[in-house]
Amino acid sequence: MSKTIASILNPVKVETFVQTKTIASFAGSQDRLQLHKAMLEAAGITSLSALGTLNLSGNLIPQAGVTKPGGNVTASTTYFQSAYKIDEGSNSVLKPYGGQATVLSATPVPSTSIRPMAGMSSQINIDTAYWAASEIHLADNTTVILRQPHRYLIIIAEKVTVGKNVTFTWERPAKPVPGQAAKPRTPDAAPMSSTLVGINGSPGQHGNKGGRGSDGHSAPEIEFWTLEMSGRPAFDLNGQDGTIGGLGQEGGNGGTGGIGKPAQLDWAGFCKTGAGAGGHGGAGGNSGIGGDGGNGGNGGRLYMYAPQEVINAYIGGFSGSFEGGRGGMGGQPGNPGAGGEGGAVGASANAKFGTSCGPGPRTAGSRGPNGSYSVPGQKGGDGVKLSEPVCISIIDREDFTIKLLEPAIFKASPSSTAAGEEITLTGKRFAKTDIVHVDDIPVKTLVYSDTSLQFALSSNIKGGTHTIQVKQNDGTFSNKTSLYVMPKVSGISQEGMDKVQPNRVRPGSKVILEGSGFAENVIVRMNGIDMPDVRLLSPSQVECTLVRPNNIQENASGERASLQIILSDGTASNSFDIVLDTFHMVVMGDSVAWGQGLLPQEKFHSLVGSMVHSRMGGIGTYKQVLAHSGAVIGKGISSNLTGWDGEVPTSFPTINHQMDLFEGQPENVDLILLDGGINDVNIRVVLNPFTNEELAPLHRQYFYEDAKALLEDLHAKFKHAKIIVTGYYPLVSEYSDLAAVEVLLVAIGAATGGIAGGVTSGFLTKTHLDIIHQRCMQLANESKFFLQQAVNEVNEQQGGGQPRVYFADPNFGPEHAALTKDPYVFGINLDFAPQDFIAAERLVSCTESGCTGIDFETCIRASMGHPNPKGAQAYADAIYPFL
Repeated sequence: MSKTIASILNPVKVETFVQTKTIASFAGSQDRLQLHKAMLEAAGITSLSALGTLNLSGNLIPQAGVTKPGGNVTASTTYFQSAYKIDEGSNSVLKPYGGQATVLSATPVPSTSIRPMAGMSSQINIDTAYWAASEIHLADNTTVILRQPHRYLIIIAEKVTVGKNVTFTWERPAKPVPGQAAKPRTPDAAPMSSTLVGINGSPGQHGNKGGRGSDGHSAPEIEFWTLEMSGRPAFDLNGQDGTIGGLGQEGGNGGTGGIGKPAQLDWAGFCKTGAGAGGHGGAGGNSGIGGDGGNGGNGGRLYMYAPQEVINAYIGGFSGSFEGGRGGMGGQPGNPGAGGEGGAVGASANAKFGTSCGPGPRTAGSRGPNGSYSVPGQKGGDGVKLSEPVCISIIDREDFTIKLLEPAIFKASPSSTAAGEEITLTGKRFAKTDIVHVDDIPVKTLVYSDTSLQFALSSNIKGGTHTIQVKQNDGTFSNKTSLYVMPKVSGISQEGMDKVQPNRVRPGSKVILEGSGFAENVIVRMNGIDMPDVRLLSPSQVECTLVRPNNIQENASGERASLQIILSDGTASNSFDIVLDTFHMVVMGDSVAWGQGLLPQEKFHSLVGSMVHSRMGGIGTYKQVLAHSGAVIGKGISSNLTGWDGEVPTSFPTINHQMDLFEGQPENVDLILLDGGINDVNIRVVLNPFTNEELAPLHRQYFYEDAKALLEDLHAKFKHAKIIVTGYYPLVSEYSDLAAVEVLLVAIGAATGGIAGGVTSGFLTKTHLDIIHQRCMQLANESKFFLQQAVNEVNEQQGGGQPRVYFADPNFGPEHAALTKDPYVFGINLDFAPQDFIAAERLVSCTESGCTGIDFETCIRASMGHPNPKGAQAYADAIYPFL
């Protein structure tokens, strides 16, 4: 009949086993009996007939060793839980059961030590309990509860009598649910803005996946050896359910937006600039996925060994439950992070005549959006019901009473160790030709005497519990004992790993953990966070993807973390310290690299940094932006003048000088984003349709000769960095609005007289526009040609090996030039207003820098001709393939 296994809080139906079960002959059982007799002999028992009757009643917990008649068989009392008992008056239901129990006394067989259970510091005995007597009597309502780590109960008696409602069960060990990782730290509040646009708060970190639940224990095994038996106990040998997966980590809260810039008065006490807007709060991080549930433990097994007539009477029907435990449910996701608070608007100031210099139209920043919920973890796999959970074998009465001298293991030392270590067995009747078998596999054995032998564990043995036996030349086996192999991490490898800095690895990549004692369903845990894509390659190698935990302490020179291997039963390896590689990016060049007119998160170097962080397992990214508006390559210029705000166009510091301003270790830089040359050519020359100045010589000089010299210097200084040079684009094309082009030329000073000169509209013709378009296309095409040539020659000069310098072409054509229907660059409005969103802040910076005349007019409209958010994305898209 089928049955349903419920949770530990629910009743469990049992199955009635009848004569269809397999019955084996004594030939397959003789060896097992010999092993048990050897163990009893070690406890001083050579005959069952002289032992007398062992009367047992109540709730009983067997002890490791041999329990036999005589004296007080009670050692102590204790409490138990999470077991089952046959429902009185029903032979088909097991009810959850717990309470007080008697711990039986037992004679050690000399004891050995095995792995301490979770939370235990003392050592405990072997995992097998024996009951031996002439007769064993189990009174009505007796419940026998096996308690971990005892996995085997062997009952050997000439006669066994079983009362009513007798149950053999086991206490499921407590399994902790994985703890929830601490909520990520909330980013620091954004600083007060130095411009009229607030600085937005940083987004909260996304939560990591919850920890995997522990696997349930497999149920124990029980053996009956008897010549006579009456009564039929019930057996609860279901595997333990796996535990629920851990809660996903909560998403981090978004950072608070920066407070707006305070209002400012001029020297006369009148309002100079109103207060700036507050920054928006950062978005909350998404919640972490729930952890996967643990696998259920396998069902146990019952062995019955008795003469034919006893078997015939017994198999008429008895109750038992031998199902595998259910897989644990997946853990629930954590809570998403809350959006950060918006920053307050800047403080107002009291101007002359009682007026207020206030924010005007500017407001406080809005609260950031909350993060999103993730999904629960995967359910664990169900444990298996063994193919033959009940094995009934016929034994011979005469063989049962014969005392046979077989090798016997009394003690394994140590019985909890790492792979590759040496183990010593003590016992009796060892011979020089004996071979130790670990899980039926022979290992190298050295016999010291008939009571002691030593063997070496294979360095390639899996972690967890293993069975040890001694086999003699004639095929005779000793009794079994257990050995626990602990996991141990000794190293880590990664393709291309820096040999100079051992144990330094890069997030986002596959790594291989080296060590011993690894097994199926292991967990790789770093700083308390489970790593994805774990795959067992061998007992000494585990592969996984390394993902940077979001609870790591930031450190630009390398972020320290700790790794552990966790076996499926929850046993943890040693902690292995590693250093996570970080990613260092340097941005050098002119206004295009700076991101003129764009908010920080819109600039293409920010997009590239975010992509690197995401693609490389959340690697810690550190960036220096040395680029600024107006920078020239400046070959041969020795000036070390410093500039203003990056939005203010100025030639200094030159790009060559930017290289000298770099702070840090050049060998740690991974990526340099570079552009330059257009300010050396001078955009006013390019856009002037009234000049006869040739562009080709200028393009060759700056985009090839000077750019090549700059690249050679960068290649020599930053010896490990990838250098990506970006190209330019046609600023104006035949698709541009003619009237708007006129305004643009006036605004940048390319038209005679400039804004102050009062140039009227209509000074450009279609012919002039064609000339401007041709010169813009010449700039785009020749800059691309010469920059690519410079890149190729620098790579060739370095000889063989992987090139480190690349050219990235944004590749947006005339249809996306300024002032078109779908522009990728900022233009200018017909009222001379710039089109970017930080123009107000730039106005303040231009004023503070002391710009005058056409330089001031150009400064406040400096976003003209620079990539807008679409253009910045095109630049980032061109860079991505080279990463």
